[in-house]
Amino acid sequence: MTLPLYLMHGWGFDASFWTPMLGHLAGVEASVVDAGYFGVPSRPLFPQTPYLAIGHSAGSLSLLCQDLPGCEGLVLFNGFARFSAAADFPDGVPVRVLERMRRQLQKSPEAVLTDFRKRCGTDEPLPGPAVMERLDVGLEKLLLDDAREQAARWGDRLHWMTGQSDPFPPARLGFASPGSIVDGGHLLPLTEPALCASFIRQWSIRHG
Repeated sequence: MTLPLYLMHGWGFDASFWTPMLGHLAGVEASVVDAGYFGVPSRPLFPQTPYLAIGHSAGSLSLLCQDLPGCEGLVLFNGFARFSAAADFPDGVPVRVLERMRRQLQKSPEAVLTDFRKRCGTDEPLPGPAVMERLDVGLEKLLLDDAREQAARWGDRLHWMTGQSDPFPPARLGFASPGSIVDGGHLLPLTEPALCASFIRQWSIRHG
């Protein structure tokens, strides 16, 4: 039996990001967070029964920074426990890059988002008008958040998959726990939805 899922997308995307992958998980209960980058945010309650938390990119960092009551395990795609570079994290994205993105976001949000999404690997149109305030908060969290200790505490209950050609170094690193590096870039749930669905089922059966 596949456990219920609680899904959190990454920066610059919305809840529809998960649609292709969920199409391969018919019958599985799924609660999907929408950060509100392109409309009204939606944050469903955590499932009342044991569940798996599923994150992509910045959504992985966000999940690691939260209390997740009742969560049996994490499955993170193209995820990371820290994004910005620091003295003890040279593989991070330079702070100046994120700060420049925040400045440019104020002037031309659509251009920043389109460029970012293209770098991720999609030229699909934006899902709606950009909500500047929430996008800026999301970038600030990528700049400041550090969940490496939390990731270590999850231990072998944290499972991950990343793409060997992911353009973001922190996402290529993976985690210390069981995981998989596959052919592909930064948008595995979009580009390899069946593979990602199978990975979730594998760990759900293990935990369920």
